[in-house]
Amino acid sequence: MKLRELALKLGLELRGDGETEISGPAPIEVAAEGNITFLGHPKYVGWLERSSAACFIAPPDLASRVRSAVLISEQPYLDFARTLEIFFPPYRPAPGIARFAEISSDVKIGSGASIGAFTVIGSGVVIGARATIHPHVTIYPGTRIGDDFLCHSNVSVRENIEIGNRVTIHNGAVIGADGFGFVPHKDGLIKTPQVGNVVIEDEVEIGANATIDRATVGSTVIRKGVKLDNLVHIGHNCEIGDYSRFAAQVGIAGSVKIGRWCEFGGQTGCADNVKVGDRVRAAGKTGIPGNVPDGMTIGGYPAIDGYRWKKMSVIAAKLPEIVQRLRTVERRLEIEPAKSR
Repeated sequence: MKLRELALKLGLELRGDGETEISGPAPIEVAAEGNITFLGHPKYVGWLERSSAACFIAPPDLASRVRSAVLISEQPYLDFARTLEIFFPPYRPAPGIARFAEISSDVKIGSGASIGAFTVIGSGVVIGARATIHPHVTIYPGTRIGDDFLCHSNVSVRENIEIGNRVTIHNGAVIGADGFGFVPHKDGLIKTPQVGNVVIEDEVEIGANATIDRATVGSTVIRKGVKLDNLVHIGHNCEIGDYSRFAAQVGIAGSVKIGRWCEFGGQTGCADNVKVGDRVRAAGKTGIPGNVPDGMTIGGYPAIDGYRWKKMSVIAAKLPEIVQRLRTVERRLEIEPAKSR
């Protein structure tokens, strides 16, 4: 692809030879002739001398330091991601219903949909336009799904789930399994019926083998733009706020309300009935036992202020040395009074 053509598709200003042939994008560390890469931070300026990339995507304040062609971007990483999509468009099977799909007679499917082999879709399901459902997906009765749905293989979507537009669900995820509720009774446990559902709003992405439990009553709600990594678990009756992002193995217990634009590192856990405010950031392996106000950065188990947690982590690494020094001081204090007499 000619560089001028790429610049036009991205809507970016080009400085340099627009006739340069671009073979594809590459990371700055390995970009070679014909590659386009990006410069997103001044700390990577040193790579300009070592790289033979044909073009850089760079912000205005760094563009003058690029010797090769450059595309001017206020958000280089974002525009590099768009470049990746141009060169590597996602795989999409042709529209149509595979021969071995099992679809109930009353299912409504929008135009341009692709339904893979051995997919099973139950009674009363409604699926919007341009859906892509890969093989071996199971959708239980009564579920309603919006437009541009992308569902990878071996996903299970349980009964009466509501899914918005432009939602992506990766391989093996389970949406709407029973919430975890049991009541002790005499010598056993009585299961609490889980009769609610899950509501997933627009532009949500759910990672491989993630699980979102249905509500006991009411709804478990995943708000617009939420991104869940692989192996994330969301308990029953939770509400996850707009554009929050959870890394792998995050576990959220039941009836938790999490605000907008939160970020949780991997293996973070949250106790039940907790309320977490907007724009809260949790370091990996944080344990959240209680409510967290807006804007906090937290870490540790149990969770504390992030700055304090960092200081404690540094001190913890030095504890053996500190203990040894303390013992030395204690021995000297025991001896010194005797010498003075």
